[in-house]
Amino acid sequence: MAKQKNRSGSKWLDPNKVTGRRAKRYCKLCGTEATQVRILKNENICENCVRELEKKKGGVYACKGCGKVAPKQVQDNNGYCKSCVCRACGKPDPEFVQKHGFCESCFELIGTDCRKCGKEAAAQVRRNDGLCDKCAGR
Repeated sequence: MAKQKNRSGSKWLDPNKVTGRRAKRYCKLCGTEATQVRILKNENICENCVRELEKKKGGVYACKGCGKVAPKQVQDNNGYCKSCVCRACGKPDPEFVQKHGFCESCFELIGTDCRKCGKEAAAQVRRNDGLCDKCAGR
């Protein structure tokens, strides 16, 4: 059997290792070449532009909630990435969704997990209005 090349699983093009046709890649926002700075493979955005986009949280390239640079996800979810949108209804609720996986309204409909810590305790949650015994102070 022939050995296959060990390809790095990195999502960045490293300027020290870029050769051939990949050396001609450039950032689609500022025009910096792959031989000068690291470039995000899938999006063709340089590392400097990625940092700026994460700070701005504009909703075009970067998520409005967490700042993650994922243009396709952001475009599909009206300015939010997949990790800031409720898995059940698709409504953005970045803070609550990142902690529990669902928006607050869907989380209450499910009704088996504690609203504060996320622990699954159906009976305790029913008894303490959405909180487990530990969070309710019992």
